[in-house]
Amino acid sequence: MKHIAILLVLLLLSAIAFADAMPDFKLPDLNGKNVTLQSLLGKGPVLIDFWADYCKPCKDAMPYLNALAEKYDTLTVVMVSIDAPKNQSKAKTYLKSKNYQFLALFDGEKSLAKKLGVDNPPHTFIMDSKGEVVFSHLGFTPGVEHEYEQQIRQLLGLPCEAE
Repeated sequence: MKHIAILLVLLLLSAIAFADAMPDFKLPDLNGKNVTLQSLLGKGPVLIDFWADYCKPCKDAMPYLNALAEKYDTLTVVMVSIDAPKNQSKAKTYLKSKNYQFLALFDGEKSLAKKLGVDNPPHTFIMDSKGEVVFSHLGFTPGVEHEYEQQIRQLLGLPCEAE
């Protein structure tokens, strides 16, 4: 019971702390083309997940996040690599080998990560179509994707699915 109470307090605090707009950004994609926050907004919810090539939980999360991207047409899933510029080629090779459907961006200088207080990946943010961060989660264990999906369904005005 104590763990549940602590979890609820942490969830409430994260909701309060991140009920702000996503900071504007311009980051390169796999092909070096710059992508802005504004170009991602308006279609529907946006899930942004910070990851690094050395992070096993990050890679474990990718198939689940890709499944969400495939399931919801109006959801935009963005994986932001915080690998240093010298290590980005490994991250790009990994992503290309998997043929994921999500958008991959690179924050080698960690400019966006720093603005959001991202120190350790994976760190996931879900925002509404206007760019307001409505959910934040640090880490990944299988099963947490159900929580992500409930947040997404709520933003889409869909009923919550039974787990």
